[in-house]
Amino acid sequence: MPRGAARPRPRPRTRRPPAPRSAPRRRWRIVFLDLDGTLTDGMITFDTQGDQRNFSIRDGLALQWARDLGVLPVVISGRESKAAELRMRELGLEFYLGVRDKVAIATGILEREGASWEECVMVGDDLPDVPLLKRVGWAVAVSDATAEVKAVADYVTRARPGYGAVREVVERVLRHNQLWHQVLERYEAR
Repeated sequence: MPRGAARPRPRPRTRRPPAPRSAPRRRWRIVFLDLDGTLTDGMITFDTQGDQRNFSIRDGLALQWARDLGVLPVVISGRESKAAELRMRELGLEFYLGVRDKVAIATGILEREGASWEECVMVGDDLPDVPLLKRVGWAVAVSDATAEVKAVADYVTRARPGYGAVREVVERVLRHNQLWHQVLERYEAR
């Protein structure tokens, strides 16, 4: 390089689009989700009745759209929570609480559904999510995830966890599967 010439700037790391890592383009069949710090804002409060969590109504609605359109949402959390259990039941979602090995649970679901890792999405925020994030076709970190999670993620949400991050992911999944128009038509938004 000649003296005084401007050095080329390093290209910023780009996030891969929500597409499978293998060809041909596969439909997303399963969305695995962490709970605390992904479906919630990560804050837990306790009173004499137990624990409390904050959930986004938009995230819950989006998960119901996914389920209704043939994409299986599965919540896998390392913590037990009566509040979370009540919310998951209200939404009609498959969920596993108090799990130490998220990969083992996910493997069982893949076998049951006849799905491959490449057909799965995982949304997480912290170290216990990394093993599952490394296996799926599309790994998603929420906006305030740890650096280690962001390092293995294909996509980082713009929305914060507990404030629409999951809604953002579900919309991308449904667009990828060419199903988003059905949601829009349902609400006469098209």
